[in-house]
Amino acid sequence: MKRMEMKGKPAIKVAIVLFPFLFSTTTAVAADNSYVPHAGGFWNVPGNWSQGSVPNANDDVRVVVSGGSHKAVDYNWTGSTAFDDMTIDGGTSGQYGAIWQLQGEILANEMFLGNVGEAWHWMESDALLWLLDDLYVGYQDPGPGHFYMACTSNGLIVNDNSYVGYSGPGDFDHIMGTHICNHLFVGQSDQGTYWLKGSEESSILEPQYYIIVGNGDVGLFEQTGGHVNNMDAFLGIGLNPGGEGTYNMKGGTVDIDRISIGYAGDGYFNHTGGVVNTDGNVNIGVYDAQPHRAWYKISDTDGDPELNIGGDLNIGEISLAKFEQNSGGTTTVDGNIEIWEGAPGDYSYLYLGLNADWIEAAQVINHSGYYDQDGGTMSTPSLTNDSTYGINIDNNADLRATNVTNNAGTFWMWRNAELRGEYAGGGMYFMCNFTNNATFQMGNASFNGGTFTGHLTNHGTFNYYQGDFSDSTLTNYGTFNCNNPFTCNRLVQNAYAYNVTTSAPITAYGSGYANAFENNANLTIQSGAAVTVVNSPLVNNDNFYAGGTVNGDVVNNDYLNPGVGTSAHGELYIDGDFTQSSSGFFRSRIGGTMPVTEFDRIRITGHATLAGTLQVLLTDEFTPELGDSFRVMIANGGYTGQFTNESLPALPAGLEWEVIYTSIHVQLNVVEEGDPCPADLTGDDQVNIDDIFAVLGLWGPCPPPCPPYCIGDLTEDCSVNIDDIFAILGQWGLCD
Repeated sequence: MKRMEMKGKPAIKVAIVLFPFLFSTTTAVAADNSYVPHAGGFWNVPGNWSQGSVPNANDDVRVVVSGGSHKAVDYNWTGSTAFDDMTIDGGTSGQYGAIWQLQGEILANEMFLGNVGEAWHWMESDALLWLLDDLYVGYQDPGPGHFYMACTSNGLIVNDNSYVGYSGPGDFDHIMGTHICNHLFVGQSDQGTYWLKGSEESSILEPQYYIIVGNGDVGLFEQTGGHVNNMDAFLGIGLNPGGEGTYNMKGGTVDIDRISIGYAGDGYFNHTGGVVNTDGNVNIGVYDAQPHRAWYKISDTDGDPELNIGGDLNIGEISLAKFEQNSGGTTTVDGNIEIWEGAPGDYSYLYLGLNADWIEAAQVINHSGYYDQDGGTMSTPSLTNDSTYGINIDNNADLRATNVTNNAGTFWMWRNAELRGEYAGGGMYFMCNFTNNATFQMGNASFNGGTFTGHLTNHGTFNYYQGDFSDSTLTNYGTFNCNNPFTCNRLVQNAYAYNVTTSAPITAYGSGYANAFENNANLTIQSGAAVTVVNSPLVNNDNFYAGGTVNGDVVNNDYLNPGVGTSAHGELYIDGDFTQSSSGFFRSRIGGTMPVTEFDRIRITGHATLAGTLQVLLTDEFTPELGDSFRVMIANGGYTGQFTNESLPALPAGLEWEVIYTSIHVQLNVVEEGDPCPADLTGDDQVNIDDIFAVLGLWGPCPPPCPPYCIGDLTEDCSVNIDDIFAILGQWGLCD
């Protein structure tokens, strides 16, 4: 097919070749030349015209119903044209007027279709219609006007405006051929319909500046094929008050600069097939605050729809708007997706349905609207929510956002939803770096919370009910409401206070990290509650109140108090190894002689490595007596090292504390001042085989400071050795 190209007025240059007589020095006065026979006939019969000759250059051509019959004129003219205006009109009783242009060329200033009755202009074959000004399809009410084009080559050129539904109803059936115009209005001041059909190669619409669907009345543009082709042009839907524009995209291709939906009128873009490409933005809800009057909907009803946006997708920036991708479809946004409220008291939104395919964008920013994803895939390097309406991902939604920031409202996850980073190739995904400054909730009492894979840094509130967090890290500075057992790869506790409860135990795998659970603030494990660490230890760097169980290794670098804060005494059970560094501080509160209920202790199934400080406090007005003994630490795997510093409370006159390190115990004994029985290392008022075992457990050089004192060094030579066993044998028996 021969394509015609026109950029505004320069298209007239082509007319110099087609119609050289336009530039004659003789100027004719325009006159009406009306087609006379009631039923029409052939154009080329001079007697069929009111002037007795076929229309001449500058004539106003009129094909108007004048009787009770339809009037159809068969355009079979091959001579010169260059008419002034062409008017085609029907009768008041349902008769139509028509020109069948099945061949040849027409050049005219303007064409008017439909006034008091119905009118047609029908084009086929290689016909060419060139209008130097405007085309009016449905010129006046009641009309209507019809334009049909099925040209195998050539087609329609309008140097200015093509109106479909000007002041009367009109429709344009574009099956084949090229339609070039400066501007196309569908539904100008009355109802208008434009159908674009055929193949992309044979059916082409080239607006030079813009297409408006629903300017001041109802406009429908339905594309099942063909090609809207000008990346410099603009598509507006629902422009003015009273305008209601609908674009049904079912097939073919749209190449356009930008699309705006819902100015001061209603705008609807239903994308069910075909490809839409823009160089610039797609704007939905762009003028006036109006309820539910602008949306772009994608579904795969008629094929596999594809939307490619070279700029931004803006939803509800001024007025209420929706973007819905319900089923199938692919949307690629080179710029950002941005969502606003659109209208006070309501909200605009982006929605991905259960059977949606995918969307990708440079950024997603929810300023003040709502993001709702029930399915499909959203892929973006960055998602930011600043809206109190929040974000919801549900059902089988797959949100792939490498960086997420939630600053307002609630970010909800439900059922089989998945939140992770972008696809990294090779079946792998990046981690999602999620900064929560508002509320993030996974599931509730009834529904699963989906799967999160990444690093959640919580400065707001994290409500956990159900869901898979097992491959992820939680760094908590805010409120962590854990309502059920919680499994993660790593947990870093930086909040003012966090309690591990009996109903919500914590499991942290610690794969790839030096610690699985790191406490940098105030951590409490309630009595009966548990923390499980697998591949690396629980490390305490601040205040640790522990009355429950740690399954795994524990490293204490700061304050550790068995029990739960200032409440009753308790026991920390460690099913693993325990290490206290030189900065560590182990406190045991003693309010009686009964372990756990009256004094604090640690029970360890593995090995204990000791340093730092041992502090003992007396509580409940308890005063120890001679012979009282308190095993504040039990390590079934034995000890390495001792507490470097001891802070012990004052005892009644004549009594002193004796700190004993046996093979498995750290024991506090109340003895007579001066230690009358130094060989009784176990504090059982007997010097026996147990004391020899205690010496064997302390064997080797004494840690500093030595001298003056080292547990087990009875000979005061700064070494626990065979001489100390002989000293025990020398004091064998009962202590006085």
